[in-house]
Amino acid sequence: MSILRMPAIMAEMGYRSHASVYSAIHAGLLTHPVPIGQRSVGLPSEEVQAVIAARIAGQTEQQIRELVNRLHAARCASFGEPFKPIWLDRSAQIKKQAAKRVKRASLATA
Repeated sequence: MSILRMPAIMAEMGYRSHASVYSAIHAGLLTHPVPIGQRSVGLPSEEVQAVIAARIAGQTEQQIRELVNRLHAARCASFGEPFKPIWLDRSAQIKKQAAKRVKRASLATA
């Protein structure tokens, strides 16, 4: 099993930007990333290949979302815990912090 970083994911999936990958993740069309460092994430290559195969097979977005849910369940089955998208929580935290910085910066210049 290998973990693909963002450039490899974009090349495999045919996406042109990081935002496209993260939009697919938030829409449930791609599995949540796995933290591989303090500031780096990746996706298991088997999960990326499963989603690509589903797209090639012509499955609907709903069917792909169900596949992604099964992949998440399989990822966590060995730990005996339900899937917890820690990455998604951290992403929301970072967005809130960035919004506060922008607000403070705009107040300082006004």
